[in-house]
Amino acid sequence: MHLAAKGDDSQMDEKNNIIDAIIEEEIAAIDAATASAAAESSSSSSSEITPTAEATQQRQRKRDVIRNVLRRLADLSLRDYQWRSSLFKSTEADRQVEQSLARMMGEANAPYLRPMDASDDQRGPLGQAEREVVTWLAGVIEEEGKRAQRICSSEGELVRPIDLEAAGEGGPLARSERRVVNFLDRIRQSERERATSRILRPKDLEEAKRGPLGEAEARAVASLEEIAAAERMRARLSQQRGGEVVRPIDVPGPLGEVERKVLEAMAAERQRAKERERNDGRCVRPKDAAIPGPLGAAERKAMDDLNLLRQEEQERLRNIQRVLQEKRPAESDPDSALGLTERFTVGLLKGPRLLGKVAERVVELMSSSKLNKDDVNLLQPSSDIVVDKSSEGKGDISDEPAVDDTDHIDDERRP
Repeated sequence: MHLAAKGDDSQMDEKNNIIDAIIEEEIAAIDAATASAAAESSSSSSSEITPTAEATQQRQRKRDVIRNVLRRLADLSLRDYQWRSSLFKSTEADRQVEQSLARMMGEANAPYLRPMDASDDQRGPLGQAEREVVTWLAGVIEEEGKRAQRICSSEGELVRPIDLEAAGEGGPLARSERRVVNFLDRIRQSERERATSRILRPKDLEEAKRGPLGEAEARAVASLEEIAAAERMRARLSQQRGGEVVRPIDVPGPLGEVERKVLEAMAAERQRAKERERNDGRCVRPKDAAIPGPLGAAERKAMDDLNLLRQEEQERLRNIQRVLQEKRPAESDPDSALGLTERFTVGLLKGPRLLGKVAERVVELMSSSKLNKDDVNLLQPSSDIVVDKSSEGKGDISDEPAVDDTDHIDDERRP
């Protein structure tokens, strides 16, 4: 019994050992799987982190390159601003000095070359346009100079023209950008409101929330509705008159206004044709017709502008002549480059004129003929009286004996 009990114990120990070994193998397998999974996850995370870091570095490098290029461009723009600003200021200072000297000399205005430098009462369309353009360009140059200075001081950070308005340094570009941005913001807000309220057409929004698209559509729809109402009224009047045609001019509306202007132009042209027949076929300009019409009014306006332009240019031509007379390089500094150029150019232009005069003189000499005998006798000096010029005015008597020409004269008078 005792031996049987020992055998049973040994068998139980073997079973327990086998179970423990199986459990240990499973635990080892689980640990190995966990370790491999951790290794794979760490490798995958490292592989994911590395490309992200490289992409970030590439973006940083590109950003640095862009900032460096922008900073260099801003530096060049700043130098250009300094040069242009000094040029504008020196030109304006010279002009002020010339005007002061002209007032000291008692002149009303200093001579000028540019149309914008004329006085207020003599400045015409060209001068006004040039002054506006120059003022706009001066504002743009000042604004760009300030923007370039801010870009350089911020190490290449982009500064938009609209960003200068916060510091009160905005110019024409900032105002233009502000208008564009406001226009786009209004469109964005109105479209967002239209999408939120699920309204199909932009004009159907409230007037306070309506944007540029809604306002444009509302104006177009109002014009079309006015035309449609006028056409419906015209059709109703035509039906009331038994099918008689009613012209658009007979009812209020846009088409009636267009027809009225066309009829006025046609009536003026018919009247002008009649006046041409009465003037024996001589052309009558629309502005000179008895009924000017739209064409005559347009021509009169154009002629007034041309007359102003002609007067302005004539006055400027006189001032250019004054400037050339007072400041000719050939007279003020003949040895300078401008003086030598002017002298050479003037001589080159006078060459053909001199050759023409020489050719005219040669032709005149070749076409001349011999004088008549009577003309030759008239042109020849008298040889009867000999005057000693050396003794003229001294009172000395010549050593040669005097010749008595009385007999010779009597012989010539005797028949």
